[in-house]
Parts: sequence; structure tokens; C-alpha cells
Amino acid sequence: MDLLGVMCAMNHAENVTELRNYKQRLATALKSAKICVFEVDLVQQLYTFFENSEDIFGVPGEKILREVQPFSMLSPDEYRLAVSDYFSHPADLKVIEGAFAETLCGRSTTYEARMKAGNTNFIWCKIDISPIMEDGVPVRMIGVITDISAIKAKTDLLTKKASLDSFTGLYAKKYVEDRIKGILAQENNKTHYIILFDLDNFKQVNDTYGHIEGDRVLRGVSERLKYVFRSTDAIGRFGGDEFIILVKDLKEKADLIKYLNVLMDSSDNDYGVTKSIGVSVYPDDGRDYVQLLTKADEALYYSKCEKNRYTFFSEL
Repeated sequence: MDLLGVMCAMNHAENVTELRNYKQRLATALKSAKICVFEVDLVQQLYTFFENSEDIFGVPGEKILREVQPFSMLSPDEYRLAVSDYFSHPADLKVIEGAFAETLCGRSTTYEARMKAGNTNFIWCKIDISPIMEDGVPVRMIGVITDISAIKAKTDLLTKKASLDSFTGLYAKKYVEDRIKGILAQENNKTHYIILFDLDNFKQVNDTYGHIEGDRVLRGVSERLKYVFRSTDAIGRFGGDEFIILVKDLKEKADLIKYLNVLMDSSDNDYGVTKSIGVSVYPDDGRDYVQLLTKADEALYYSKCEKNRYTFFSEL
């Protein structure tokens, strides 16, 4: 071998060594950061790179590349559906489609979604995507996946604690109001009921037996509320001895009356404290929270005149 050949061989060996070292440094960095990097050829509809997927999904990148490779033969619409089914939670499809649309427009984007790889479990991830452009057209995209499941769980726990009334365990006033408004806005083609009620002569319990016994009454009523209503309903402490409930998507008034009759039972406390209740109906009595609350409050006023009864605003 002549000198030139020797030099070329040495350069090749050095390049191979440097490439190997680079890959090792990259792998170490990704593992330290607990992130995964992938690349997609947008023209060929083909995932070409998946590094450190083990730390995110528990499966090697080679397996993922092998399983998604057949998707490249599909039509664009079929390809997106197949990739979504392989990686994404159905509830996050709109978020993912929006991010993909941004990428196709040549813009970088970041989003959060529940992800999996084939048959693995879903985990919360943050995904950062940047397109690679050629002649003003995105031809590839580079993505970085970060496992945020621990952060998400901690955030959800803090949010839950902030959303609850610490004394009764029901939703706090601000949170239950926001939740009710959200349900009314998102499910505006269904029938909902707003129930507003307070305890009759509750002050007498505090004055006669003390606040400790009064607290027992409030807790007993709160437990009755959790027992009577469904997990899909919004149940909150409005303040003091006053409570509010949104009964969600209940078509028959007779079904609500069954709930109210159980709620009216005073066996949830040792002092026979009764309840006065006012009810308004969405959309018949109003199409926004303020209207419905006002009318439920008017109905409650009529109930308080006699006590231990429920009144529908529509019956005034």
C-alpha cells in the first residue's frame, strides 16, 4: 500500500473512531437528560432515527423503527392514522394534529401528550419538534421527547389540593364555578341542573352545641353529597353551610327528584338539621352560569320560607 493509501486508511479509521465516540457521547447525554430523539423523513413518510427510546418507552429504537416502517407505504391520511394509533392517546389527537400542521408549515412547535410505542403503557411526554427545510419546504423533522409523567403527577396533585375545600373535601367555590362554566360551554346540547342549597337553622347547632358539633354536621352533609351524586357531577362548598351542585346530562326530571329526596334525608347528622334547596335547569332557565345561579338562588329563597323542601325555578 502506498503512502496515500495508508493516510486514507488512517483518516478513515480516525473518522470511524470519532463517529463512534460521538454516538457514545450522544447516548450518554440523552440518558443523563432522560430524553429521546427521533427523525422523520416527511417526503418518504419514514421514521429514520430513534435514539434512547428505552428510557421513555422501555423498548429499543430499532424495534420502533422496524414496526413503523410499513406505514411508509400508506396514503398520507392512512399514514397519519397509523402513526397516531401506534404512538398517541386518542384524547390527544387534536393537539398532535395541530402540532403536525405547524411542522408542515415550517414552524417549530412544542406540545404535551400521552404517548406509547405500540403496546407499551401511555406516559405523559413533552414533545419538541423542529422542521428541516429545503427550498422553503419541510422535508424532515427532528423531535425530542421528554418524559414528564412525574412532573405531571405532582402538578395534578397540587391542582387537586388547590381545587378542594380542605374542610369538607368537596370542590372549593372558585374551582366548582369554573368547572360548571366549562361543562355548560362544552356540553351545551344537553340538559343540566344547578342545585343550590343550605342548611336550615344551622346557626342554632353552633350556638347550642358548639362549633365542633357544627363541623360534624357539615362533614356529614358533605359525605351525603358524595354518596348521592355521581363522579361526573360537580359538587362544591359555596361557603359556610351553603353548597352547589351541577348535575350533568340528566334527561329526566324524575331522576333528579330521586336524588333530591335522598339528599333531603336528615339522617346524615345527629341534630335533624334539614335542607332547603333551589333548582334551575339548563337550558330552560338560562344559558349561562350567572343566569342559572340567580334563578336557583330565587328558588332557594322560596324553599327557605317553609324550610325542608326543594323548589324548581320553573314552578315559581
